[in-house]
Amino acid sequence: MINIFMFSALFSLGFLVIVLELVRSKRLKEQYSLLWLFISGIMLILTLWRGLIEKIAERLGVYYAPSLLFIVGILFSFALILHYSVIISRLHTQNVRLAQEIGVLNKKVEDLYETFNRGEEIENNRFDSP
Repeated sequence: MINIFMFSALFSLGFLVIVLELVRSKRLKEQYSLLWLFISGIMLILTLWRGLIEKIAERLGVYYAPSLLFIVGILFSFALILHYSVIISRLHTQNVRLAQEIGVLNKKVEDLYETFNRGEEIENNRFDSP
């Protein structure tokens, strides 16, 4: 029968392999993979070194040591959500700025187009009049 420590170790190891495969196949950037590799490594160490997790749990006042794994996972999730919120906010600001720059450039192109067409009309009128 599989216990919670074995399940956590298999899950952490599988997660580590998946992250490495995503990086290898270029579907996950290296800068984001470091965070995932770090947390999967921590989870793997905590699950394989049972004495360590029990000592940490005892010092933190956690009575059931495996629940510390869930606490670590939840805290990591909060940190990750905050990190992605910062990234999304920055991308939103950049998108607004880019949209404004595109609007300005479109206006300049329209003005140049109108100026060019007006210049051709003046030029055509000058040659057409006797």
